[in-house]
Amino acid sequence: MTDTNGLVRRHDQYQFEVKLAYDLHPQHKRECYRVDSYFFIPENLDVNESTYSKDQFYRDLLLYIRFRTPDFTLSALTDLSSERSPLIGVATILAACREFPTGEKGHALDYEMRLLGCVFKNSLRLQTRAVETLLDPSLTAPSPEALAQAEALLGEFLVEAPRVCSRFRELRTAFQNPLLPKGLAATYAFTDEHISLLVEESAHEILQRIQDRTERSFRRMASELAMLIQNEMAHRRQSGYPSLGDEGQENETFIFRLSVLKKFIGSALHLTVRMRQEGRGLEHVLLAMGAGLAMLFATTVAFYYQRLYGTLSFGFFISLIVVYMFKDRMKALSQARLQHWLAKNVYDQSTAIFDPLTQDKIGICREAVGFVPEKRVDPLAMNLRNRDHITEIENTWRAEKVIHYTKEITLFSNRFLKVHKRKTGITDILRFNLRSFLSKMDEPVKDLFVLKDGKSVQIPGARVYHVNVVLRFTSETETRYERIRLVLNRDGIKRIEPVAVERAPGRESFYPSPLRPA
Repeated sequence: MTDTNGLVRRHDQYQFEVKLAYDLHPQHKRECYRVDSYFFIPENLDVNESTYSKDQFYRDLLLYIRFRTPDFTLSALTDLSSERSPLIGVATILAACREFPTGEKGHALDYEMRLLGCVFKNSLRLQTRAVETLLDPSLTAPSPEALAQAEALLGEFLVEAPRVCSRFRELRTAFQNPLLPKGLAATYAFTDEHISLLVEESAHEILQRIQDRTERSFRRMASELAMLIQNEMAHRRQSGYPSLGDEGQENETFIFRLSVLKKFIGSALHLTVRMRQEGRGLEHVLLAMGAGLAMLFATTVAFYYQRLYGTLSFGFFISLIVVYMFKDRMKALSQARLQHWLAKNVYDQSTAIFDPLTQDKIGICREAVGFVPEKRVDPLAMNLRNRDHITEIENTWRAEKVIHYTKEITLFSNRFLKVHKRKTGITDILRFNLRSFLSKMDEPVKDLFVLKDGKSVQIPGARVYHVNVVLRFTSETETRYERIRLVLNRDGIKRIEPVAVERAPGRESFYPSPLRPA
């Protein structure tokens, strides 16, 4: 498992997400990872076993599993000698497809174009973040070395990003060949529009960072970035793409198209998943056992009273009624008890992961969730929770509720890596919606009073709630703990604060699960 620092972030007003990357190694037949999330919820939010069910938790949870985007620098993408570059791959497969067009080659070409869009987006993001880090506005004066590095990265961006676009656009005429498999021309146009938007977005991000700098080199590069943005807008206008922003308008079509293009191009990294509830067959067997146990009791008692009173007696009649009453309740109680045992010992649901190209099963993800007492919380996670927290005074007299969500992922590395040479791992994105936690909160603003110039003055005060989350990431080599604090009010997530991180070698010996009874 790769480092998780900075991968817990606010997705929108109501959702936060955890993004993890799982490494795959060719020497391992299978690899197992586990993620445990402990939600420490204040009592006054009224989130407990009675008000918040497992089904509600899974409705609030969204799980994405996809291929990890292969890493390429911008210069590696345009390297003509690179067999790994999807830009070179598009040109190579297109040439083969024009010579002998087949459905298989058409599918491969469609996939390679969408993969190019994903890889190019990742390369631009890495380049942009590197520049932004070197020119961090919180630094009063970046060092000469940092400025030189940023200038070199900007120079590479201004050369290589347009080069990727121009080389891809050189293929436009070839894609208009009517002998090519159906749909390739449309995929080409969507990819062309997407990479144009990516370049424009990255150029805007960098331009906002350097446009106020006074150095001559950065002023020159700011002008080049502005020209690059204008060129991309002109290209989309000339090509008839509707993805053009208009100041003063709602730009509804623009935003909708951005979303559609993002999903279409990103589908190159999607994995096929099939979800099912765990333990359904065992549940039916246990329910039948509960019914059989009740029937055994009823039949035994009926036989006894038949011998005692006879078949056609009033006493036997009353006995049958009483036996039926107890039998009905015994059936319900035994089935409820067995279902409770099942919930504690079997995962709630499992997701089988399939390679979309070969349809081979390459992994499985199992999930379980439940409220647990504090004594069942991992001691290291509990120590992280109790460290340095401002609301500890409140928690001394009012206990918290703890939700433990566990997810275990098993990946079949050999099946995956024998097909995919450019992909070395899986990305797992967990997104959680907190709306269910907000309904019992007070107004987000509370009136306060201060004394100013001898007069009482009313000022606003923000009413917030803290939900602590401790995440435990476990692989064969290490266990990593990370605590975050969700600062919430009734309007949603105000901010997310990273609090502490700890590591331990290997799998922890104390390895509790919501599957085991307290």
